[in-house]
Amino acid sequence: MNRDFKLLVLGSSLLALTACAAPNREPDLSNIKSNVDQTREGDFGDFLYNLVEAEDKAREASDIKASLDADAPYLYTNLPLRKKGVQLSEEALDHRKKAEAALNRILDPIRARLAYLESLHVPQDVGPLKASVYFATGSSRITAEEGGKLAQVGNFLSQYPISHIQIDCYTDTKGSTGANKELARRRCASTVEALKKAGVPLAATVATDAVGEPKDSPDNTDNQENRRVDVMVAPHGTYNKGM
Repeated sequence: MNRDFKLLVLGSSLLALTACAAPNREPDLSNIKSNVDQTREGDFGDFLYNLVEAEDKAREASDIKASLDADAPYLYTNLPLRKKGVQLSEEALDHRKKAEAALNRILDPIRARLAYLESLHVPQDVGPLKASVYFATGSSRITAEEGGKLAQVGNFLSQYPISHIQIDCYTDTKGSTGANKELARRRCASTVEALKKAGVPLAATVATDAVGEPKDSPDNTDNQENRRVDVMVAPHGTYNKGM
């Protein structure tokens, strides 16, 4: 009995000593805040945080809308859920805008560096190239003659590929304002497509503005001068040299 008791006491003591000597395997939580703060630090952290928030809130808002759409259209039930869906969608859009702003802050120094490098290869006397393409009434089709102007744009871009292209699209005032706005969009689209076929390099940035009816133009007026698309190509060197 004494032998068994002694063995039991000895075993218990060894177990207690082993437990005391074993390292603490509990995770150290003291650095959580530091790691989280570093993750969200700076423009890149701001971009990541707002991007995730935008996606999560947009997904939740979409789920709420899908749930509400399943109800009968004449039932105005669950008003709090409707308000929550609207609020989430607005917050998602706000987070997206903040993410875009942070991304632009990240990219701006890169863009500036690229612009500077391009400016070294653009002669001092090279300025922007502008071309105007004209259309028939109600049409967004580019004729062969007008397409030749876009071929000249392509040739210019082959020499100065890192350029910015601004495309402004207009219509006359015949017809409704809404229809003319849509016509301007189609003219923008056909112009961009024609530029691609003319060999616009991937390095060029393209911005479009479907203006539609020019401001302060007389209503219901058939004006050929307004049935046009203006294409302006500016090499980055133009901006850097203050031309």
